[in-house]
Parts: sequence; C-alpha cells; structure tokens
Amino acid sequence: MRSLQEFITDESDMLRRVLRSYILRLGRWQHTTPDAAASELLNEVVVEALDHADRFDPARQPKAWLLGIAANLLRRQQSETAQRERREPLMRDLVADDAASDDDLFDQLAEISSSSGDPARINEANDALAHLLGSVSLEDQRILRLAVLHEMNGDELAQALNITPGAARVRLHRAIRRLRTAVEHQTAEE
Repeated sequence: MRSLQEFITDESDMLRRVLRSYILRLGRWQHTTPDAAASELLNEVVVEALDHADRFDPARQPKAWLLGIAANLLRRQQSETAQRERREPLMRDLVADDAASDDDLFDQLAEISSSSGDPARINEANDALAHLLGSVSLEDQRILRLAVLHEMNGDELAQALNITPGAARVRLHRAIRRLRTAVEHQTAEE
C-alpha cells in the first residue's frame, strides 16, 4: 500500500492532466472548470483507491489501476446522468406538433398560466389545454399540470404527490405516454 500512496503523491500532477483530458473529451465539466473537475475526480479516485487498496496488485502499474478507477467513476456518473435524463420528459413530448421547440412550448404554457396578457388568447389557450388534457385520466391531468404548468422537477413532483422521486418520474413518463397516444388517436380520427 505504501508504493500506491507514494505513486499518488509523486504523480498527482500527471494524473490530474490525464483526468482533465478525459473530462474534456466527455464534456463532464459544465458546472465548473475542467481543472476543478479533474481535481475533484482525482480526489474521488484517490478515495476509491485507498478504500480498496487491498485489491491492488503490486505487480501491476499503479497508473493503469488508478485510471481504470477513474474510467469506472466516469462511467457510473454518465450512467446516473443518463437515467435521470431518460426519466425527465422534454416539453415537446407533450404536444403532437414535433416542429415546436421546447422554448416555444414553455412560452405558450407560461402564457396559459399567467394572469396578464390578452384575455381572449388566454381563454383560447386554456381551452386548448383543457381539451388536450381531457383525453387522459384525472390523475394523469394532475401530474401533467404539476410538471408542466408548475414546472416541478422529479423531486418536487414526488413531494407534491407524496411518493418517491423514482415513482414520480415513472408516473409522469406514463402520463406523457398516455397523453401522446390519446393525441395520436384524436389526430388520426380527425
């Protein structure tokens, strides 16, 4: 274990540079600088390596083992991010018109939920929304209104529904799927 610790101490700058290149390639530094993200990742690698130092084979190169840990940590983070993003629906999934951008839909929904503006347009938008949501169950309507009109994320939605965040995301995903199916059937009938 001493040789592993010595390697980490002596080669931390080299490891940080290599990890920085990994982070830049993967684009994993959006909320900070690449250098800060590399330092944070190096800290996580060192903690993981020292926690599992008994698994280190001194016949192997410490650099390869540490970079393997880093790759596993990055893969785990990427997988967790992908799972969260898979559960969070895009606004355009709520509307049959694929040409509408998310920004346009947010603007339309903001107009619906605001009390200012042209009352005739707001009434028209409210009628369109009521018609759209009228094709799904009351529970689906409630979930969609909370998620869309009140802009609740998965955790906030879970609190409002008094369920776990995972269950909230599943219910929202299913409500969106049922809404999309209902809209497709209405469009096909028209």
